[in-house]
Amino acid sequence: MKAPLTNIYEDPNFATDRLSTQIRTLTLGVLALVWLFLSGGKDVPALKLRVGNKQLLAIAGLCVLTFLLDAVQYWAFYRSANAVRREAEIQKRTQAEYDEASFMRRLQKGCFWAKQITAVLATAWLLVTFALSIAK
Repeated sequence: MKAPLTNIYEDPNFATDRLSTQIRTLTLGVLALVWLFLSGGKDVPALKLRVGNKQLLAIAGLCVLTFLLDAVQYWAFYRSANAVRREAEIQKRTQAEYDEASFMRRLQKGCFWAKQITAVLATAWLLVTFALSIAK
């Protein structure tokens, strides 16, 4: 099925926005589970993790890092878009394009991929921790 090129140009923006939303949801879920096991008490599920709190804190740290990378990504995007807008206004242009080599644009893209990696690492680490606790 053929689609207009304008739709093709919009698809990556739509996909990255959805992916970022999913990463935030996943990271918040992992952080909530870690919090549950760290807080202890009688309301914690029957599953007893056979790892120390340091390992759980490291997983929580990866989650916080993921959120930080997400915030920096959108901050860099804002700065990059603002710079392009200002330049276009100064030159009285009606169209502009991003400088893909600019620091802010590269920071934005780097943070996008880094947050994917940290979220997957935190999730995988927690799942392995669960699996090892169940197996013992």
